[in-house]
Amino acid sequence: MPVDSLDRKALQIRLLGNPVSLSDWDRLAAFVGTHRASGHPIHLSSGEEPGSPVAPLSAPPELGSALNRPAAGVFVEPDLQQLSAEALFRKAKQLVDEECFSEAIALTDRWLANTTEDSADPMLAFIRAHAHRQSGRPEEALAILRPFREQASNPWIPFELGLIHKALGQPDEAYLCFREAKGLQPEFTWASIEADRTTAEGNVPLGRLDAITAQVCETGATVDVHLDRSLRCGPLLLLIGWCREAFGSGSLFRLSDPLMPGAHAVGSATFYHRPDVCQALGLPEHQNHGFAVLIDGSGFRRWSELGRLPLIVEPEGEEKARVTSAEICLAEVPEEASTPLFFEAALGVFRVSIDSGNRWPESLRLFTPQTVRAASGLFARHVAAERHDVEVHWLTRTPLTRAPLASVIFVQLGSFLAAKPAILQLAKSGLPLELIVVNNSPELFSETFHILDRFADIRPGLRIGILNRATNLGFSAGCNLGAEHATGECLLFHNNDLFADSVGDYKQLITRALNEPNAIHSAFQYFTDGTLMQEGLTATRLTTAKAGAIPLFNGFSVGRNQTRAEVIACSGSLMAISAPLFNHLGGFSEEIVYAHFEDFDLCLRARQEGIPVRVWDDIKFYHAEGTGSVAPYHLSGTTSHINRLLFSLKWRRVLETMDLPVEYSL
Repeated sequence: MPVDSLDRKALQIRLLGNPVSLSDWDRLAAFVGTHRASGHPIHLSSGEEPGSPVAPLSAPPELGSALNRPAAGVFVEPDLQQLSAEALFRKAKQLVDEECFSEAIALTDRWLANTTEDSADPMLAFIRAHAHRQSGRPEEALAILRPFREQASNPWIPFELGLIHKALGQPDEAYLCFREAKGLQPEFTWASIEADRTTAEGNVPLGRLDAITAQVCETGATVDVHLDRSLRCGPLLLLIGWCREAFGSGSLFRLSDPLMPGAHAVGSATFYHRPDVCQALGLPEHQNHGFAVLIDGSGFRRWSELGRLPLIVEPEGEEKARVTSAEICLAEVPEEASTPLFFEAALGVFRVSIDSGNRWPESLRLFTPQTVRAASGLFARHVAAERHDVEVHWLTRTPLTRAPLASVIFVQLGSFLAAKPAILQLAKSGLPLELIVVNNSPELFSETFHILDRFADIRPGLRIGILNRATNLGFSAGCNLGAEHATGECLLFHNNDLFADSVGDYKQLITRALNEPNAIHSAFQYFTDGTLMQEGLTATRLTTAKAGAIPLFNGFSVGRNQTRAEVIACSGSLMAISAPLFNHLGGFSEEIVYAHFEDFDLCLRARQEGIPVRVWDDIKFYHAEGTGSVAPYHLSGTTSHINRLLFSLKWRRVLETMDLPVEYSL
């Protein structure tokens, strides 16, 4: 079949993601053969002009050893004879997963007819037999797989033989195979399910194969675990409970998929003080027996088909994993439809761990790089789904005679009373301004409305509005939402508990942002007692008693406690930036979980493009730190640590190249 350039590009893209589609290989091979015969040069289509060099396509890592790498710009179909048995098994398994059983049989038969390699591979025989059984030919399947029955170390062989015997109407033989598979691997729950079904259908006496089922893999003494709560949301599974043995925070817990050898759902735990448990067990109160574990289940495809999985713990500092008394059936764990409620549970137990006496680096070990990325992605999807659910209230009744020079954006969480001094100063500035309050506390909308309504129409050229949110989407999303509704040339992000030394400071900051729109602007901030709070932000490496999976970096205020360092960012509590530049940078990252480190992230993205950050020492602002918002318990003292880990994951390579002379040890 002829393949034009557009089809060829689509084929190449598909083959990168699915390199075992035989029909796609055949179509592309036909194109290559046609052009070779005609003498025309072959170029891979990638959006460049015809004839331009392109990077070679590379196969996925699992096929890397089996494929010869093509020369740049030339696609070479791999020789089937060069594939190992393992690579061929993966190709055939992909076809079986796509229910292309005839194609899988043809592929394996072609390979066996041409290869010089030893073909006695049990897993290849397994996939061949599986394809024959699914094609309605159980007799051929039995002939293929029966010679491998004695290789008892692999539970897949007796499991598939059990299915073949069942298809042949031989329940006694099927039951024996299923019980053997279960005995070889205790976590092989599907073998037990099939054995029970076959027993019911074939009336096989129970208990006749006790000798086989007694072959259990020993992993050490069972750990007695009690689960008080199980919750899942997206790929994340949160388990909260207690156990009689307290392991160190950072101990790994995992679930293993019995249908996919090597597929695991893994997470880390934090152990904390549970007075109720200690009292019930008669143990000293200082012993931590409560625990929470956050498991990333994104590696599991079909949770509803996994059955009951034993929970395995890998205690930190111990060589052997241990089976717990808990079994998890993912399909039975209630899925929390509300992402905020799931985060309330996860961050809440993180906060409980800190409050029970753990230092935050120990409690933070509840999160691994994988689970914190999954949590970040979960939060970003929630923001994307909910961002347009907003009520817009413009309080100013007098129309503006000219467009505002600046839009001042407040993101509110808690009472808005602390913002009164700043609003008065902005009203007195005489500049055409727009004040936008993004209310992340819907229960306080009425209070905020009445505060702002008193300033409505206080003078011409001042426009005031409230964007009322039904739920808290965090600081980044709040700022971005305010920017979407802003009409000013300049955006001034402003904390509630901040105010200027004089009206002139507002004028200078806005004027400089308008005169230099290709930079990010801020100003020196002082505590209300007059001492210096910050003249910008920088980063530092953190060292902890127990090294984590990645190095941690922290942000701190330059000038605070007389610490000197290079300013690499300015605080989001006071940031002036032109609207086009803010849009160019993509706004604040909505992968940030609620708040903290979004200002660092934005400034570092700007720095990567050569965009400067100006923190003006002749402009003075006061910051009544901590009075502008009241975060709920689960957000207080937790999101800063979560986002510190996210920040370190994202910017580690860049920060390691910087001169960061100050290092903090915890």
